[in-house]
Amino acid sequence: MDSAERLLKLLGLLEGRIDWTAEELARRLEVTTRTVRRDITRLRTLGYPVEAVAGPGGGYRLGQGGKLPPLLLDDEEALAVALGLRVAATTAVGGLEDASLSALSKLEHVLPPKLRAQLEDISEATVSTLPTSPSSVDHASLAVAASAARTRQRMRFTYTDVEGRVTERHVEPLRLVHTGRRWYLVGFDLDRDDWRTFRLDRLTDPVATGMRSARRPEPDPVEMVQRGVAIDAYALRATIRMATSMERATQMIPPTIGALESLGPEMTRLVIGADDVQWLARYLLGLPWEFEVDSPDELGEELTRIGRRLIAVHSS
Repeated sequence: MDSAERLLKLLGLLEGRIDWTAEELARRLEVTTRTVRRDITRLRTLGYPVEAVAGPGGGYRLGQGGKLPPLLLDDEEALAVALGLRVAATTAVGGLEDASLSALSKLEHVLPPKLRAQLEDISEATVSTLPTSPSSVDHASLAVAASAARTRQRMRFTYTDVEGRVTERHVEPLRLVHTGRRWYLVGFDLDRDDWRTFRLDRLTDPVATGMRSARRPEPDPVEMVQRGVAIDAYALRATIRMATSMERATQMIPPTIGALESLGPEMTRLVIGADDVQWLARYLLGLPWEFEVDSPDELGEELTRIGRRLIAVHSS
């Protein structure tokens, strides 16, 4: 093994595990510990942050920062990264599409022919069912929100709601939630004294204030977003009792459509939102089980009208 090949293998070992002793590295590389120390010095000279680890026998680890080391990927890892970059090129995060395509181009250039062919096969044979997002999230806003949530710092930002109202918000961010189409920030709104969800594409000028977020009981951020997408975002909210098990209902009704609650072995409650009572009535009629409407009355009236029309059309 020549010195250049040995340096690459040494980098691969350092990337794959947190700590190595000089003796372990020497055994893996089939060299002496003196050669390992000399190679470590060469890596540091090239800009790779290899740190010494204190302890019996000493050791080494690859630190953060410095020059980006070459990634040493096996076939499955390289294919996974390439597929992820293709998805990122069409994601709802604005400003990263070109960077994703550039990185993908570089990776495809060095992929072995077999892996390149597999990537093309998967890409050309796959069609996404996810709708294209009508608006993208600024990647800088995404980064600020993510950092504030991780470090538990309060944020200030300008927010435009669905009706076009613009307000200044002061929020303690909890988590970011990605639904596959949009990004949401879940946080505690200090001015409204309540947990809220915010679409990131409607958020501008975010700033982390440096003030620490308070410790308080936290909701499930995924559940909050799912409920907001399925129910709270709509003018009409309906409650329906369905003659089916919770298991069957879950298979047919995703959480982004409505919230489900078991009422017994063969009875499940559905809470669902809509802006159009006619759409909601037709959605319920498409379900493969009997149901009763608890509220609102206008939904029951719409179902009655549909039933009467069907009887009039199909009666002999």
